[in-house]
Amino acid sequence: MPQIEASQIEYVDVLVIGGGVAGIAIAEFLARHSNLSIKVIEKSAQLGNLASGKLEGWFHTGALYSGQDDAQTFINCVNGVEDLINLYTSYFKGRCNINLEEKQKDFFTPKIQTHPQGWFNDQPVYIIHPQTDAPEIQLSHLKSDAVQINIQRNRVLGRLEVAYGKQHNWKNGNHCIAPIYAQIENYEGLNCSLIDSSETVRNLCRQFDASYGMKLTNYDIIQTLDSSMNTSNILRDLVVSSLAQGVTFETGVTIDKLLMDRYGPIRIKSLLCHTEKGLPKRLKAKLFIFAVGEGFTPFLSDLQVRARLKKSRSAMVVAYPALVDTNFVRMSTKNRFHFNHFIQQREQGENKIIYSMLADSGYAIDGGNDELDIEPILDSAERYFGKNELYNRQLFSYECVKTEFISEEEQKRRYSYWIESNPQSNYLCVLPGKFSFFPTVAFQAYQRIKTLIDFDDCSPPVCFEPNNSLKQQAVALVADSYPLQILSHSSSI
Repeated sequence: MPQIEASQIEYVDVLVIGGGVAGIAIAEFLARHSNLSIKVIEKSAQLGNLASGKLEGWFHTGALYSGQDDAQTFINCVNGVEDLINLYTSYFKGRCNINLEEKQKDFFTPKIQTHPQGWFNDQPVYIIHPQTDAPEIQLSHLKSDAVQINIQRNRVLGRLEVAYGKQHNWKNGNHCIAPIYAQIENYEGLNCSLIDSSETVRNLCRQFDASYGMKLTNYDIIQTLDSSMNTSNILRDLVVSSLAQGVTFETGVTIDKLLMDRYGPIRIKSLLCHTEKGLPKRLKAKLFIFAVGEGFTPFLSDLQVRARLKKSRSAMVVAYPALVDTNFVRMSTKNRFHFNHFIQQREQGENKIIYSMLADSGYAIDGGNDELDIEPILDSAERYFGKNELYNRQLFSYECVKTEFISEEEQKRRYSYWIESNPQSNYLCVLPGKFSFFPTVAFQAYQRIKTLIDFDDCSPPVCFEPNNSLKQQAVALVADSYPLQILSHSSSI
């Protein structure tokens, strides 16, 4: 008999292209609030196997961006905390373990709560902010550097105090309300209630200064709401919730061509694809949502995307076992002095694997000839921890590709989320900017989807109640974080 070649045809209300955090979060939130049929396709063999799984797992609440000239990225992070608490905390009870806490009578601010299955580590990220006697200022001998570091310090202390200190009450009735831009920018106080006296961090600073032949210099050590997060657990819980609401997932699907209707407003008629086994497939939908990260490039022309996107590569270093049990980031006006240390804990069977993630602010434009250099990361790590402590551990490095929206203002890297659509078309394009923005991206995409297709809102389930069958499906669908994959394939654990 002759071989039969047939193209399978599928139709859903909403087709999400991309199985990273943006695509999964949008599908989950839309399924929770509608009766639409939804399918998510991903080109990799597992979900969350690219950028979403390679990040260091830093839950951003704004601290890293509090010293920038432009406060917009800081505000985006603060608003993301509001969206997370309002839209996820009560539904993913315990697992989304951030909520409002009464700091003093009738005054509430966000706090990460201890929970064994929580998305977020209850150990905070400490900011190390140098002052004018710090090594980077003493070595430069430029008065302008001393002025600049003071300006940055004032911004950091003031913005963090308004957002998470004693200046703004986050509780308004039954809702969580973040401070607005004007509140943050109009505050001129320098007393910050978040300044901490962590002895561990101070000892690390002492070792760092000693490596430059200096006694301990002055630092502000600030306890922030930032933390490390378990990205794989977040993705798996979102997938379990999606499956419970009827979302279907298919991995190993490659798009070969977009069939476009170019008569009048540009619309997508179908996606021509092939499966992991090479079988052809035609996918049709009322609405197509592209959340493909670094895979956007082949679709930009067909979709007539107006925004400018940039792919950049950054280096990560994994150290096992962990170097210290504290999360910290050194802020500076000098890029080569930036340094991040994050503790990550993962469970693999009965084993608990605790390792350090090391990074800095270095990056390279993807596709260029410049090569990422991990030596600055290793150099900083030697200064904080000592060569013996560092090189007695298993060390691995890898690259992470980030796809970002570029603002018009001098191509400033703002890490802002980006959502674009045409009211007369049937597709939506999304970039989360940061993993931490997933609640805002999901909600804002949902609002935009309501303007593109008609559907009735439905009452969402009160609480996330995973069953073992769906949990097992999610474990198979979602990849382990990339650092854990590296460690699992090494002989060290």
